Amino acid sequence: MTGSWTVSSTSLRPEKTAGDGDSEFLFRPRFVSPWCRSRFKRCFDVGLSFVLLILFSPLMLLISFLIKATSEGPALFRQRRVGLNQKKFVILKFRTMKIRRHRPGDTLTVTRHGDSRMTKVGSILRRLKLDELPQLINVLRGEMSFVGPRPKLAEHEHLCMLCRPGITGAATLLFSNEEHLLHGVPDDSVEHYVVNVLNPEKCRLDIEYMETANFVSDLKIIWRTVFKLGKRSRNIISSDAARFLKARHGREKSAAKVYEVERAEALRDDARQSA
Repeated sequence: MTGSWTVSSTSLRPEKTAGDGDSEFLFRPRFVSPWCRSRFKRCFDVGLSFVLLILFSPLMLLISFLIKATSEGPALFRQRRVGLNQKKFVILKFRTMKIRRHRPGDTLTVTRHGDSRMTKVGSILRRLKLDELPQLINVLRGEMSFVGPRPKLAEHEHLCMLCRPGITGAATLLFSNEEHLLHGVPDDSVEHYVVNVLNPEKCRLDIEYMETANFVSDLKIIWRTVFKLGKRSRNIISSDAARFLKARHGREKSAAKVYEVERAEALRDDARQSA
C-alpha cells in the first residue's frame, strides 16, 4: 500500500489508497490517544497474556485434541490480517470449519450462523468464543492487544490501523452476534452487506476508541466482554446492533424505492419517445 499516514483532521473521512488487494478507501481518526501506543499498555498486554496462556494451556490442549479427533485438518487456523500501520500478520484461531478444496465460485469469506462449513466442535467454540484463545499468542508476540479494533482481511479493512488490533473492543461488543445478524442475508449479498453496511459502522466505533482510549476504558471493555460471554445466548443479539441494522435497512429500502420510481419514469419516457 502506498500513501502517507498522517492523521486527517476530519473523523470518518475516507481517503483513496492503492495496494495489493487492500480496500480502496480508508477512514482515519483525527488523532490517536497516547494510551493506544504507550509502553504501559504493551506491558499490560504482555503480563496478562502470559498469565492467561499458563492458566488456559490445559483447556487449549484439550480443544486441540477434540478438533483433531473429530475432523480432518490442523487444530489451528491461520490467516493474514491487517495489523498496526497496515502491516499484515498471521492471526491464530482454533479451526472451526471443515477442510475442503477451493472450488470455482467460492468467494464467501464471511461466516454466518448455521454455516454448512462449520464442524460440530467448531460451532460450540464459536458460540463460546473459545476459538479466539490462540490470539493470546498474537498478543504476546506484539501483533495484537487485548483491546482495539478487530483485525480484518485486507479487502474488508476500511480503517487506518494506527494502533494494534485487539481481541475485543467496542465494535466487537456491539456486533458480538454478527453471525446471527447475517443469517437472513442471501449468499450473494453477504460480502457486500458486511463491507458496505457493517464495517463502516465498526469503523466509527473503532475511531472513537482510538481517539479516547485510556487504561480505565480498556478495563471496562474487558469486563464487559467477560460479562457478555458469561451471559451469552445464541438467540440474543445486541439491542443496539439490532436498532442500527433496522434503521440502516429502512434507509436502504427507501433508496431502493426511489430508484425504482426513477427507473420506471425513465422507461416511460423512453417508451413515449419511441412511440
